[in-house]
Amino acid sequence: MFRRVLLSLATASLIGGLAAAQMRVPVYCGSFTCFYFRVAAEGKEPEARAGAAMDVINKYLGGKVCKVTSKPAGKNIKLFLNNELIAVVTPEDAAAERQKKVATVAARWSRLLTEAFDASKAQK
Repeated sequence: MFRRVLLSLATASLIGGLAAAQMRVPVYCGSFTCFYFRVAAEGKEPEARAGAAMDVINKYLGGKVCKVTSKPAGKNIKLFLNNELIAVVTPEDAAAERQKKVATVAARWSRLLTEAFDASKAQK
């Protein structure tokens, strides 16, 4: 009986761990999904990272200007929208995206954000 309980607990924790590892939190720009955060970075869980990014995106959706830039920060790359931090792309983000280089992920996220912003902005 004890073995069954122990086996059940081990199975439940394994399944729970796999579900948490595969969590994807979307970053929306208007009605478009730009990218997903799958891992924590700089002390923020994926939900907090997505919320902070969408706060900045929503701040600028009413205007015409969308300038997405990036800046290296050690092993990471910071993405900015109109000089406000949107995201920090880390090696863990690259691994979650199944990419070898952080720069590849940063360039992709930047392109997707620019396209979504141009399609969603209020003033064309």
